[in-house]
Order: sequence, then C-alpha cells, then structure tokens
Amino acid sequence: MKKLVFSFILCLALSLSAFTQYHRQESSLFFPDIDEYKTLKCDFHIHTAFSDGQVWPDYRVTEAIMDGLDVIAITDHIEYTPHEEYIKGDFNSSFEIAKQEGEKYGILVIKGAEITRSMPPGHLNAIFIKDANALDVENVEDAVEEAYNQGAFIFWNHPCWKAQQPDTVKWFDIHTKLFEKGFIHGIEVVNFSDFCPEAWQWALEKDLCILSNSDIHSTTAMSKFVQHRPITLVFAKDISEKSVRDALDKKRTILFYNETLYGTKELLSKLLESSLVINKRYDKEQNIVIFDISNLSSAPVIMYRHKDLPPRSVPGKLQIPAKSNIHFHVDLNKVESKSVWFTIGNYIYDVDKNLEFELKLK
Repeated sequence: MKKLVFSFILCLALSLSAFTQYHRQESSLFFPDIDEYKTLKCDFHIHTAFSDGQVWPDYRVTEAIMDGLDVIAITDHIEYTPHEEYIKGDFNSSFEIAKQEGEKYGILVIKGAEITRSMPPGHLNAIFIKDANALDVENVEDAVEEAYNQGAFIFWNHPCWKAQQPDTVKWFDIHTKLFEKGFIHGIEVVNFSDFCPEAWQWALEKDLCILSNSDIHSTTAMSKFVQHRPITLVFAKDISEKSVRDALDKKRTILFYNETLYGTKELLSKLLESSLVINKRYDKEQNIVIFDISNLSSAPVIMYRHKDLPPRSVPGKLQIPAKSNIHFHVDLNKVESKSVWFTIGNYIYDVDKNLEFELKLK
C-alpha cells in the first residue's frame, strides 16, 4: 500500500513538472537572452481577491505559467479591500499564498502593495517590501517613506489614467517632493491597455525605470488587452529577487505592449540581434542572394526599407512574424551597395524614434 501511495505521489509530481515545462515551452511569450543577462518576463502590478481582484492568489501563479512569465509581484491595494467581509487576512496574506504556489513551479513572486490615493499623488506601487501592514497609515508621504525604509522599489502607476487625470497629464509638486527625496524609482509607461508617452518622457528626463504591467483584476483570459498581456522584460543575472532588483535599479528594462517593444536604443539593438537568425546563400549564376530570416521572439519584426534603392530591388517592407521566418531574394544586379538599411517600425526608443537595422548583402 505504501508503495502504491508513493508511486501515486511520484506520478503526480512528475505530471505537475511536465505541465509546467510544457506550458513554458508552448508559451505565447518568449524572448531570447542577451549578453550575460537572462531575459525575464515580468508583471509587477497584479491584484487578487484580497483587494479588488477576482481570483485567488495562487491562480495568479497559474496564469503566469500559462503566459510564460518568470516573475510576478502581488500588489493588492492597502486602502481598498471590498471583499474584506468575506476574506480575512492581513495585507501580507495574498503574497504568502502566491509565494508558496510560485515556489512549486519556479515562478518568482515578489511582495508588494499598492498605495492607493486620490490625485495627487495617485497610486504608487511598492515592491520588494517586508511588511505591507506597516504601509496602512493615514498620510500618503508617511506610507511612501515607510515603503522606502523597508527597501522598496517604488513606482508611480498609470499617470495617464483618465479616472484621475481626465483632461491633462500632469507631474504634481508632491511627485517632485517624493522624487527629490529618492522615493520614486520608476513609472508605468504601459498599464493594462494604455500607453502613456508623458510617463516615458518623464522617465527620460528624471532617469526613472520604465515599466509595463497588466494591473490585472479579472483573469487574463477575460481581460481585454489590446493584443496580449503587457509585460516588462527585465535583463537580470538570474531569477532571484536580488538580480531583479539590481536590473530595475539599473533600468535594464524593455516594455512589450501591443506587438511593440519600447526601451533604450542599446537594449533594443541587442534584443533584435538575439532575436533574428539570418541565413543567406549566393546564387552566382543568377547573381542573387537568398535570405532565410527567422524571428525567435514573441514580438514580430516589421522593417521598412530606406528609400535609397531602385524599386523592387529589395522588398520595401519585411514583416517577420513572431516565432516564424521569411524567405526572399535580392537581385544583386540592381543593387550597388553592400548593405540595405531598414527602419524597425515596432522597436521604439526615446519616445518616438525607431530602431534602424542593417541587412548585409555581400
């Protein structure tokens, strides 16, 4: 009987392991590593039934597995807990439940909380905190300072949210005060289905880390994301709190939203280089070069040729779908240059600039 029970437990464990591996391999989200860093898929703004979310904390880990994520942060509201009549527990409970589930499947769960106030300053997330209960204080500046004293990474959520800024998007005096004290480290450029260019501009001006998060309350399946769940790509040494925090402090992030990648020119260039596998061969008889280009990542690569070549000598637009490849040839009789330059339509840096890419022909 003991052997039977042991065999059942072993089979169950192996099945769970296989489930995790299968869904990670079949995940809709994949991005290659760059340099010495692992490319971690992260969502740092998630709610559960312990505040105004609709699901239990451990289900957030299941969703993370299904989406191919590596890191999530549970950031339930401190000041808004509409289910508290039915769900008992302190402000750390949702994290503890999710953490136990995350440890089973290799998902890093970070403790966080959302400091939820009217504008200004609006909502701020504090992650890598030690005790969410200590943030439950009346004065918002005291709450932010307490999070900072706990070693938190603090970022301003959804500055473009029309519920709080319906007619304008403004950086208020209290944000300046918190920033000058060193209490604001990042800002959400993407929240759920909204992109906020003003937030990115502030990030550039003030050297803040840019973030893209789901702010999910319902399930991912029921949420009306534009194309997919928005995430932050974090380039870290390994999957640990220390490495993720170091990457955020050093602003090694790229945003993935609506089939587009946003970040610094340097990081985008490295990610593109790692994502594309370019094979070419020459047909000397016809004097053509034949290309096979594979895209390993979950983001399509949309390239527009610079208008400095004869018509039809090189395709004017190359669209390489996510996790797919394209095949084409270039007639070298019609091209004098040794390479062709393209503008990448969905790789954006400095708010409104497109990454450029050189395709070598010879």
